[in-house]
Amino acid sequence: MRTEKIIVSSLQEAVEELKRTYGDNAVVLSSRVVKKKRWSFLPFFKTTLLEVTVGIPESEGEFKKEIEERIRVYEEIENLKKKLTQVIENVRTQGEEHQGRGDSTEGLSLRAQRVMSRMVYRGVRKEIARKLIEEACGYDIELGKLDFKEDVYPSLMESFKKNIPIEGERIFENTPQIMVLIGPTGVGKTTTIAKLSYLFKRAGKRPGVITLDSYRVGAVEQLRAFINIMELPFRVADTPEEFLKALEEMDSRDVILVDTAGRSQHDRVRLNELRLFLESAQTHIYLTLSANLSELVMYEVIMQFGMFPIKGLIFSKLDETSYPGNVVNVAYRTKLPILCFTTGQTVPDDIVMANYEYLTKLMLEERHELESAGNSPEA
Repeated sequence: MRTEKIIVSSLQEAVEELKRTYGDNAVVLSSRVVKKKRWSFLPFFKTTLLEVTVGIPESEGEFKKEIEERIRVYEEIENLKKKLTQVIENVRTQGEEHQGRGDSTEGLSLRAQRVMSRMVYRGVRKEIARKLIEEACGYDIELGKLDFKEDVYPSLMESFKKNIPIEGERIFENTPQIMVLIGPTGVGKTTTIAKLSYLFKRAGKRPGVITLDSYRVGAVEQLRAFINIMELPFRVADTPEEFLKALEEMDSRDVILVDTAGRSQHDRVRLNELRLFLESAQTHIYLTLSANLSELVMYEVIMQFGMFPIKGLIFSKLDETSYPGNVVNVAYRTKLPILCFTTGQTVPDDIVMANYEYLTKLMLEERHELESAGNSPEA
């Protein structure tokens, strides 16, 4: 589907123009109010018009496929919004509810209690920690309590496998052609794109990089420098049309990584601008969240960016928090798979593809003890 922009005085006029020029198959993708000079030689007397972006399918079959895909995506987005609304309400009320429920470690063995206390100290919510511990335990007849089925690490790791979805290294086997990183300003999308590009190249893939971030001073130059060092193709796209052209130029690449400008979750205008870019292509979208955000803020970001069909989560700045339990809370509640963690600014280092061994150590060990987990294969 190709896109074009038309200037009209009303949405009704746009619909009539579409039918007259392109027939019944063209669709309105978006619209925005613009100010145009009534007389070009005067700096005033501006009139209000609509700039409408329309999608024109190349064929009837493509049009039908496009509509079906759009309906499916909108259904996914609405389901995610409903789920997150309930999650946010639960998070706000559970603190008060659990105050009257007594000891949350009741019925657990001493070592299970210690592990649960450690997880809660690391930021995991009590009710989630309790459920994860219960999954990792069996009933010990001698103790008369729940205790780990094996040693703590393998038992807890098995519980994480049942409850926390992880993508991790699988991305190198089932690689989407277009991967887009979205998220708020300052979460580290640009450096994460550079790190992922290196990992894809190391895995034998042929990546390419496109940036839509021409707003932030130095962002293009920073990413271009990283990509040039790796000798990979790099393009800048300022409009949806340029984005489609860049995708066509890189069509032979195994994976195209797309960097986007940071958008505040409250800035609906900028989010809609980004949606106009991404709706023009079949993309896999990953939301980047800073691990040092509060849990409620993370849910708020996921809710507002829920206008996009999010395929998974990236947690950045793991080195900047002592309480990474929010990672577990969010993944447990939303069931969105974790792709990777970033642990610093160094490119191409300071990235860990999500795996259950690392997640288990993240909950139980101090930061300096995590170095041995590194980028180990998914457990």
